[in-house]
Amino acid sequence: MTVTIYDVAKEAKVSMATVSRVVNKNPNVKEGTKLRVQEAIKKLNYTPNAVARGLASKKTTTIGIVLPDISDLASAEAVSGIESVANMYNYNIILANSCNNSETEKSIFDSFMSKQVDGILYLGHSMSERSRAYLKDMRVPVVLCGNISVGGEFYSVNIDYEKAGYDAVKEFLKKGRKKIALVISSYESQKAQKLISGYKRALLEENERFDAGLIIDGYKTYKESDKQLYSRIQKVGAEVVLSMFDEVSLSIVQQAQDVGVKIPEELEVLSFENTKILDMVRPKISSLFHPIFDIGAVSMRILTKVIDIEKAKSKNLEYDEEEEKKLNRNNKEMCLPHRIVHRQTTI
Repeated sequence: MTVTIYDVAKEAKVSMATVSRVVNKNPNVKEGTKLRVQEAIKKLNYTPNAVARGLASKKTTTIGIVLPDISDLASAEAVSGIESVANMYNYNIILANSCNNSETEKSIFDSFMSKQVDGILYLGHSMSERSRAYLKDMRVPVVLCGNISVGGEFYSVNIDYEKAGYDAVKEFLKKGRKKIALVISSYESQKAQKLISGYKRALLEENERFDAGLIIDGYKTYKESDKQLYSRIQKVGAEVVLSMFDEVSLSIVQQAQDVGVKIPEELEVLSFENTKILDMVRPKISSLFHPIFDIGAVSMRILTKVIDIEKAKSKNLEYDEEEEKKLNRNNKEMCLPHRIVHRQTTI
């Protein structure tokens, strides 16, 4: 049976308000009363609920995390990084699956506000204008984890996707590949736009013409990568396929092999996501390596710093102004390093 604050109050012969004050370390409790409540808590093995404590103290030490898809491997790895730092600083986390739906996200944000979360980490491939506006109105610290902030309105941690696109295309052009396809989720995705920008810059430097037909949109999961995808790749005569997502890269490799295409001799494939699935399949799929775990960990650490600074400001307390300057540098966007890792789907 779950032990409640009422049970503790009854055992200690005090009010529930007194138990709450002891739990929240309020100094206005007599020493004898405090000891009695603490003994009751120990005897009953009572564990105070962090959210309930927060309703009284206005500090929940709780972070809300918005996931685009709870089964997504990249999100799971980023959450591992988040948890490693959250545990270090005694923060609890609440996970919410948005299914990439802005209406669902609105309900999630409302729920987070009712629970008085101290901050929000937003994971996802892109953010709708509606969700962006809603987050701005919430007046709690927000960090985009693996996402791109538009106009520097939020702190964000990711890689430099423009340079990632440039580096990958440049390398294949140097090897003499001319027909390089780029498979993206949608043109509305900020990541996709950055990748395309880097793609075009590499072409320009090598005096190669941009062919819009080589940009193939509409794919982000294995399920959505039906047989039409490889048909589209064949139609444009691609020698190399760069894909935003690992599941799509895996689907491309399988579809190509099903019709007798030799990988990587006749078609090279490289993914921009880099989850562990790429090492689990055969052939192992080449990727643009970036530290997903670290992106989660750094995002959480930045959020803890912003929360501390904002709370100090609200109470007119001293805070590290130099730390604040560091956080606000570079339009609040932090990019972690990346590199190309050749496995078995590239030469």
